[in-house]
Amino acid sequence: MRRRKRRRENGIEIPVTPLIDIVFLLLIYFLLASHFVKQQTLKVNLPESNVRGAAVREEVLTVTITREGLFFVNGREVARKELAQVVREEAARTHARRAHLEADREAPVQLLVTAMDAVREAGLREVMVKTLGVSP
Repeated sequence: MRRRKRRRENGIEIPVTPLIDIVFLLLIYFLLASHFVKQQTLKVNLPESNVRGAAVREEVLTVTITREGLFFVNGREVARKELAQVVREEAARTHARRAHLEADREAPVQLLVTAMDAVREAGLREVMVKTLGVSP
């Protein structure tokens, strides 16, 4: 029987297993850490609803109405008189196609209607009122 001659290797070996372990740990870390990002910058007591909406990943314009009747567009306070103009400018700047309205449950309904009118005037046709989901 003939023996094969083994080629001598230069002795360099790259350990792949620890590299794979580190990559998986980093992947798990970033997946878990991404769930802790808060979407809401203002504290608003949202009304409750039994229907849950689907999560949206597109650019969204957020109009927030506080209990005191203050308006915020993407976290920036806006006077009621300037709401329509600021919403139009912000929608054009961010290229938003959708709008989320966050109204405190104790805010007057007229303020919500005013915000809806401003959003519709800006040309945004997909308007959603954010609520808290309640389990039945």
